[in-house]
Parts: sequence; structure tokens; C-alpha cells
Amino acid sequence: MTLHVLEVDVPAYSNQRQMRDIASRVDPVHATEAGSHVLAIFQDNAELAGIPVVDERNRPIGIVQRRDFFLRLGQRFGYEVYANRPISLLMECEPILVDVHEKVPDFVATILNIRSLNQINEFIITEGGQYYGLGSALSLTRSLHAQAIDTINELNKIAGELRQANKTIMRDKSFISGIVDNIPTAIQVRDIKTGDIIVHNKAAEEYGLHTTASYVGASFNAPLQLDGRLAEDPFLYQKPGAVEETLVDRDGCARVVSRHDLLIADDDGNMRWELCVADDITEYREAQRRIERLAHYDSLTGLPNRYYLGIRLAELSQDTGNPFVLLYIDLDYFKSINDMYGHSGGDELLIAAAARLKACCREEDFVARLGGDEFAVIWQHCGALTEIEGRLEELVTSLGLPYTIQGAEAKSGASIGAAGFPSQAADVTTLLQYADMALYRAKALGRCQHKLFDTDLSYEILERAELVSALHRLVEGDGLLLHYQPIYGIRARKVQSYEALARWNHPERGMISPDVFIRLAEETGLIHQLGARILHLACCEAQNWPGHINVSVNVSPLQLKNRKFPEIVKDVLQKTGLAGERLEVEITESVLMDEYEHKNVILSELKALGCKISMDDFGTGYSSLSYLWKFSFDKIKIDRSFIQALPDPTAKEIIQAILGIASIRAMTVTVEGVETAAQLQMVCKMGCSEAQGFYLGRPHPQVITDGQGVAFAWD
Repeated sequence: MTLHVLEVDVPAYSNQRQMRDIASRVDPVHATEAGSHVLAIFQDNAELAGIPVVDERNRPIGIVQRRDFFLRLGQRFGYEVYANRPISLLMECEPILVDVHEKVPDFVATILNIRSLNQINEFIITEGGQYYGLGSALSLTRSLHAQAIDTINELNKIAGELRQANKTIMRDKSFISGIVDNIPTAIQVRDIKTGDIIVHNKAAEEYGLHTTASYVGASFNAPLQLDGRLAEDPFLYQKPGAVEETLVDRDGCARVVSRHDLLIADDDGNMRWELCVADDITEYREAQRRIERLAHYDSLTGLPNRYYLGIRLAELSQDTGNPFVLLYIDLDYFKSINDMYGHSGGDELLIAAAARLKACCREEDFVARLGGDEFAVIWQHCGALTEIEGRLEELVTSLGLPYTIQGAEAKSGASIGAAGFPSQAADVTTLLQYADMALYRAKALGRCQHKLFDTDLSYEILERAELVSALHRLVEGDGLLLHYQPIYGIRARKVQSYEALARWNHPERGMISPDVFIRLAEETGLIHQLGARILHLACCEAQNWPGHINVSVNVSPLQLKNRKFPEIVKDVLQKTGLAGERLEVEITESVLMDEYEHKNVILSELKALGCKISMDDFGTGYSSLSYLWKFSFDKIKIDRSFIQALPDPTAKEIIQAILGIASIRAMTVTVEGVETAAQLQMVCKMGCSEAQGFYLGRPHPQVITDGQGVAFAWD
């Protein structure tokens, strides 16, 4: 709505501030902008309370309030509903408009006829009908503070006229009393000679600033350390800095206020009044505390996070005379529980494990969650080695006791690795490495084991180096094998494609798990060479298959960080002669969680080559759904945990919902993990496109292309 400023019978001071002086030059957005764009702006500027919305001619048509915006997006499916829709659906359609030339007091006097100042959020300042800037109650308050000082200075200039008219400074109070009494800033003025409180607005009463001099604040009671006159400024002296105080308001609630104290002189330059201006910053400080907690604590368990652990380790390592032990803890069977009970069940386990960790630790110990099923603990003031071993055993025993997950008993446990500072590691980096090595050894010993670092573990470093050397030879020579697992089309009941799965047959160690050598390749940077070799072998093999059978290849997130990856794929296709339409590139949603724009370009270039893009393990993350709208996938592969949960009604509903979305987006749906005939029948009835799993076929070095071994799956 547009405000038409009323005529107010007040002195027209030449130095009154205009609305342009308080405008914040916040960049507006157009009404057609998507909700996700506005979300990014708010996330980039945590202090931004509102964003103006303009039409194509830069005329303001609304405001998006931060609080209302996040409330709407925080609703169930709020992000999916509004992320790609026009922001006009979320804006306040009748914003307050005011011209840049309006004077601040006039605007405030007018707006107070409509609503109280504390009901005002943001308003739009215009120039010639076009958007100029954004204003707020806070900017009005600050301006009024400055205006009050300007007014007092101006009153000093016209003191003669005021004396002739037998007017006192109380007349000025009547001029601004409406404003002063209604602004959310507390204002209190004390007569220095008499000690009387002569100004005391509503906010001061609400904040708990009593009208007795003994409670107004330290400055109202402290002796004035001046000689009775103000030498530098004949009228006003501001005490340096702001003071924060905690006061109890009239409702008995504690409020944090930021107080500024000013000394005001009379016409002769003698100190006469003391002004206290206080702002309620309780919500601001509380928001700061919440942000600080989010930055340092895990939202699920309430424990300190990895970042806070780093800070604590840095603090403790400064004093080598205060030894401590660092524990790395990895929960056992966590993935199985997650698959069986879903993410909510996994969350229950994490919360329960965190509680047990805290219960097993002393008050001075530090417990943190690093992410996933990983925790860390710092033990201070540890005694002999036998004491440490004993405490480790107690911790393993406690974490190994049964848990109650969704009303059922579940078995978990923990593997623990520990290292000491400074007895074993002289710096934090080495300490972290040693604790990680000890955890690795504990997990190698089996479930629910613990290991304290010793010098023998340094052998792990040498062993890893040897494995890296062998991995170099693998990339350059023999030893890399590909096994192929069939993916069946449900309607055709025939093989539609094969997923290529890498295997490493080490000459001395035998078959090495892909989890081991793929991770090692990623850590050493060999994943680019290894991935290219896997891609080449898979395309060579697929070239010998019937033309209707495709090959799918898993791609590491690191490979997609390589800007030249599309060129690598193009080169492989040209050298092997395989048509791009027969190659399916499988990625997980984690690939898109960072550098999205860069990776989106790469995926688009792969599609331009004819390649199909599949999202693997769909549903295992918290944001899978959003990526379906961001990028046009050809296929989604539903994670095996959903099929394993059937015939659970919730799992069935989720699968059917995914099928519905896939139908809208024209995507093929592959269900992974089909291991029984009953599961296959359910998948068929639900209308899935494709199925994959041990029941239909295990990974094998050679593919079946003549239809043999297929019919049994549908009996």
C-alpha cells in the first residue's frame, strides 16, 4: 500500500533526514524468479530480513520476508513445491511504499496512525515510482536516534527563540513524544541536578528500566568525571562504546539490551541531562547462539561436530604437559540397521549410541560426532596403559549391548581406534592419522574390537604404499577384470543391459574388494586412469553384444570433477566403435552435492554424445528428489534397501511414489536388490521398468546374450 503523509504541525528543521538516507540498497528480484534463487540470496546474506520484488519496469510489487519464506519452505514438501515456482507466490503483495524525499519523522508519524512501529517489518522506498531501496523498523530506529541528536543540536541554535517563548526542552518532548513512546527502543532521560527521570517511554518500562535513578544503569549512578562544562562540544558528549546488560522485564523475562549513554548540556554548556538509549538485542543474541551451535554441534545427537573437534584438539595440543588420548569410533552393522529400519531407525541408533558414549565418559572428556556412524572422543588425564585398555574395553562392551529400535531389539556395536598425545603423536595431524590407523586395524580384527596405536601399526603405511604401487601397475597392465550383472526389462523379460563391475585379481593377495581399491584410487588420484580403463574395457566388451543390449558403468564423483571427462568418453566411444546410445553412465546423488553447475555442464555434454545418465542408489540420501527436477536423468535405480523392506506398506508407497515421479519425468526405473521370486512378483505388479539382483543373475565375467537362464526368473 502507498502511504500519503499527513500534515504534522511540527517545526520543519532543515537537517531532518529523508527516507533516502535510511534506504538499504538491496538488489530486488523479479516476480518470475524461482524460489530457489531467492533461497540462495538469503543463504548468502544471513542478516538480510527481506527482498523486494519488482516488475519488468523496476516498479515494486511486493516483499519476500525472510521469516515467512523459510516457514513456507520448511513445510512438508515446501521446497519441492516452491523451489522452481515464481517468487510472487511467496511475497507480501501489499508492501508499504514511501517516496525517497519524505522526511523520516513525517513517515513515522503517519505510519503510527496505522500500526505500531514494532509491527512493521520492511517497507519499500521509491523514486519516481521505481524501486530505490529497502527500509526497516531498525533503520527507522537508528535514524530516529540520529534525528534526536540532530534535533537537540538544532534546538541549541534556536535556544534564544525558545527562551523568549518560555519554552523548555519539555516542549521538544511533546513534539516527539508520540514517536519516542512507541518506538521499540528504550529511551530514558535523567535530570542531573535533581536526579529525576523526565523521559521514560513504553519500551523502557517493558525492558525493566525503572524510573528510579538507582536502577537506570551504571552511568546514571557513577560520578561524572568532567569539570562541569563540555569543552569540545558545548552541547553534547557521548560516552564511548555501547554497554550490554541483562535486565528483567515487567513479565519477569530476562532481556539483553545494548545501551548507549549521552550527556546533554544546557544553553550555557553545563551538563544538565543524561540520556540512556537501549535496544533489545535478545533475539539477535539468541540467533547468534543458534548459529554458533549449528556451526559447532551436530543437529541430530547434540554432540560437538568435526569442526569443533578440530578446535578442541588444537587447544589441547598447545600444552604438551597435559597428555590426552583420541578415540575414533565406528559403529558396526549401522548400514544393516539403516537398510532394515530406514533412516529414522538409523537416527535412533545414532542418538542412543551418543548417549552411551557420554555416559561412559568423565565430565572433562570431549565426545563428538564426525558424521554418518563415526564418533570421536578425547580422554584427558589418562593414567597407565592398563587403565586406557580397561576403559576401551568398557566402552566397547557398553556400545555392544542391544539397542531398541522402533520397538524391536537390534544388535550393533563399535570398533575403536585410539592414539595418545604427545606420547605417540607430537602434533594433531599425526594424532588423527594414528587414531585412524588404529581404527582400521580394529575393524580388520572383526566386529566390536578396539586397538590402541603402537609402532607395529606403522607397517600399515608401508603396506598401503605397496598397494598403491600395485594399483599403478594395475592401471597400466593386467589384473583388472570386469564382471557383468544383467538388468532385465520387466515387460520384455529379456536382458536390457549389463552393469560393469570392476574386480582386481592381485597376484599375491587374490581378489581385492572394489571398496578397497576404488577408494585407494580416489585417494591417490589414480581414479581418472583407472576409470578410463574400466570404461574402455566395458565398451570393448559391449561392442561384441547384440545391438539392443547396453552397458552401464559407474563413475566416481572425482571423475566428474575433471572438465575433460566428456572428451575421454568421446575418445573411448570412437576407439571402440560403440554407439553413445548404448552407454549408460551411473552416478550417485553425492556427485551433484557440490559444484553442481560444473557437473551439470559435464552431464549435459555426455548426453549430447548420446549417453544415458542414471542416478544410482536412489533414495539413500536426503535430497534425491530435488535432483530429479534439477537434471533430466534417463534412469533412476531404486536402492536395494527399499525392495528388501517389502512388503512393508511404507516401502511400497515410496516405490510407487518414485514410479509416479519417474513417469512424469519420462525416466526408466530399475529396482536393485531383487533376490527372491516374491520380490520379483511385487516389482512386476507395481509397474517397474527394470529389475536387477542376485535372483535374476549374479555378476559374471561372461554375459549371456542368447536368452538362456532367463525364463526361471519369471516362473
